Amino acid sequence: MNTTRTAAALALAGLATSSTARLIIEDFDGADFNPELNFDFSSDFTDFDTSDHMDGVLWLYSDLADITVTTLGPGEWIESVEVTWTDFCGLGCTNLELLGDNNSFNIGNADVQGSETVFASMADLGEPITNFTISSFEGRIERIVVDVVPAPSALGFLSLAGLAVARRRR
Repeated sequence: MNTTRTAAALALAGLATSSTARLIIEDFDGADFNPELNFDFSSDFTDFDTSDHMDGVLWLYSDLADITVTTLGPGEWIESVEVTWTDFCGLGCTNLELLGDNNSFNIGNADVQGSETVFASMADLGEPITNFTISSFEGRIERIVVDVVPAPSALGFLSLAGLAVARRRR
């Protein structure tokens, strides 16, 4: 009986760790971007990249940054994206667009010259997020938080197998 309880506790612990999401945070402190994120810049109105990465912010001047998670493994997906920005152009000048295999979802700034945080998830998109873009005519990006859901781990499956074996012994 005690073995069954121990096996059940291990199975639940294994499942809990296998479904725990991980956060990737980019707050633009320091000279380098978070290595888990790849920023591919393209300018909408000029022939060169006009974005400026300064300590604590990323300025976008008529730029688009296509952002991918470099550490997504098989079976993992992006659950949500949260961006803190300040726009200096006007309403809707700074945008977050989620991209999936079949759909896209766009959300723009609702404030001018005030910091705001926008949040969008795969529920808004209707499917898992593959990557996302941030574009702006004149905006400052202060923070990006990406919530990645890992694939079920082998530990979770082994824990379930242990629970099944313990149950058979009863």
